[in-house]
Amino acid sequence: MNQIERSNNNPAISNHRPNQLRHTISIAEISAGPLPSPKVLKEYDQLLPGTAGKIVAMAERQANHRQLIEARVVHARTINSRLGLIFGLVIGLAALTAATLAAFNGSALVGSIIGVSGLASLVGVFVYGSQQQRHERQARLQTLTHKTPQE
Repeated sequence: MNQIERSNNNPAISNHRPNQLRHTISIAEISAGPLPSPKVLKEYDQLLPGTAGKIVAMAERQANHRQLIEARVVHARTINSRLGLIFGLVIGLAALTAATLAAFNGSALVGSIIGVSGLASLVGVFVYGSQQQRHERQARLQTLTHKTPQE
């Protein structure tokens, strides 16, 4: 016999016999997502009428807000990508023009250095950007699947 069964002060166990086993079953409800379960919404509405509608409206506003922000992020990334391409083209053409002018003015070595360094910097930026995008995709995949990305 353990201490709990001997105690007659607790009304929950006062009707039990000393040698009788007692089992407790616990039930937990887990809700995933922006809204509580319909049962919980109903309980909120019983406590304070109109609360369920306010909770649903709040979740709708939050979803709309999140979608608006996501659309703005996609738009901004598209603009940044286009600007990067335009500036890369301008830098590449400027390096090519400077290299050509230097070569025509008798400085073939300087023209070659300018041309190769301009081309190498553009290739380097492209490779770096591609790696960054790959790392971002892997991080998103890892976050969504809770798995480590394999290369």
